[in-house]
Amino acid sequence: MIAVAALGLSATAARAEGIPVTYDPQVITACLSAKSGPARSACIGLGAAHCMTVDNAGSSNAGMGFCFGAERDDWDNRLNAAYQTIVAQDGKMDAELKELGSAAPPQVPALKEMQRAWIAYRDASCTYEMSTWGGGSGAGPAGSQCEMQLTGAQALRLIARAEQLEGDTQ
Repeated sequence: MIAVAALGLSATAARAEGIPVTYDPQVITACLSAKSGPARSACIGLGAAHCMTVDNAGSSNAGMGFCFGAERDDWDNRLNAAYQTIVAQDGKMDAELKELGSAAPPQVPALKEMQRAWIAYRDASCTYEMSTWGGGSGAGPAGSQCEMQLTGAQALRLIARAEQLEGDTQ
């Protein structure tokens, strides 16, 4: 998690540098509502792009880092909500299969393992992305953008699964 903290700037840090920053999660919400399936991937980056146009936040590395970090946090919240839905639904299925004496492997432990591996992949990928900047000032925003993109993609994957599971129970 140390790498995660180093990638994004907090709103407090950005404001301390004199950058008024505004992130609106409704930008992503509206996009997701208007799109379905794979087309939803076009929503990744829209919140940060909008944030960068507000108060000229995109004119500095600090502002860009904040906007990318804010959207990453937005996707992370969406990812966690979908993850909890999947755990609940898969947990019910695991219990039913166990009661029936099924030899099928349980889904919840597999989900948890997958998510832990994904976090390690995201962190390593974004650390590498930052390293390509040779210690330059663009490394922070590049790392935050990487995290935003990968977190958004994983969130969309889990959201699709959660929606599928919720549709199966209706």
